[in-house]
Amino acid sequence: MAEINQKNKCRVFLLSGFLGSGKTTLLKNLLETVPHGQRTAVLMNEFGKAGVDGDVVRRKGLEIIEISRGSIFCACAKGDFLKALYTIFSQCDPTVLFVEASGAADTTDIKRDLGHGRLSDFYKLEGNVCLVDALRFENWLDMFNAVIRQTEAATHIVINKTDLVSEEELARLRKHVSEINPQAKITSAEYGKVSWDIFLSCDEKTEKAQEIPEWKEWEKFIADELSSMDAHLLPPDKLASYSIFWEGNPDKFRELLEELPKDIIRSKGYFTDSDNKCKIFDIVNGEKPVYRNAEEDFSMDRNLAIFIRIKRDRRELPAKFQGKGLRLLEVRF
Repeated sequence: MAEINQKNKCRVFLLSGFLGSGKTTLLKNLLETVPHGQRTAVLMNEFGKAGVDGDVVRRKGLEIIEISRGSIFCACAKGDFLKALYTIFSQCDPTVLFVEASGAADTTDIKRDLGHGRLSDFYKLEGNVCLVDALRFENWLDMFNAVIRQTEAATHIVINKTDLVSEEELARLRKHVSEINPQAKITSAEYGKVSWDIFLSCDEKTEKAQEIPEWKEWEKFIADELSSMDAHLLPPDKLASYSIFWEGNPDKFRELLEELPKDIIRSKGYFTDSDNKCKIFDIVNGEKPVYRNAEEDFSMDRNLAIFIRIKRDRRELPAKFQGKGLRLLEVRF
């Protein structure tokens, strides 16, 4: 193994923001424009039991790890999070790590997780970049606790989808966001397009990392961390996630997406369309589905649809699939 102690600490940026705010789109844009000399890795945390976003941004030469069975900020997935951080630092050697948090997560304690103790020997937390949905922020602020907690915890706020609001609405929103978090830097964006300057303008003073321990020692560290956790940051809103793998007529699936229950606030996934091409779909807050062609090198074994909703009903969505003549391959709750 190479001399690990010659490595610099990996700079970490948390990407946060409520469901559908554009985190994955922003990340995809960043990964297409990585500056010379930077090596990136991505750790993605999905709210549901299956992941879509990692498949969307994955490309040759890019290290991506997905955690899809709970929030990395609570005990349910903290062990997976710590294992992933070990793998990333010991095997991938990135200069920058992006951690895309679940849209429903409470991110207030990211400093506790990365800013001290053993992890700070290898990682340097540089910032928490929170995306705000310009069109839906004010409504969702009153409905979901995660929206205000993520906004308050941010070091940098990107007001995204500014093309969907007027200049007057944007000015009012910017004022409101700055009142919620006066310390955060605020910028605006369309389609998640932001400059790498947001990340490279931070303090770039290099710090040498410690020598990473053997895996058995790290396993003990994980066990100690989990046993000593005094606060489990569960998602602050009672939302339910349903991951459905299916097969059948894609036109019938499109019909189903037009007839979803009103309490579904987010849906996304991919499927093979009637033209035999892979399509990625996205729905936010009951609006019309948005479809786009997947990248040429995108591959999948099964069609996948993820639904995040307020109501908890394990029978309704599977019944809708069956009512359209679609075959259920697997359902994860």
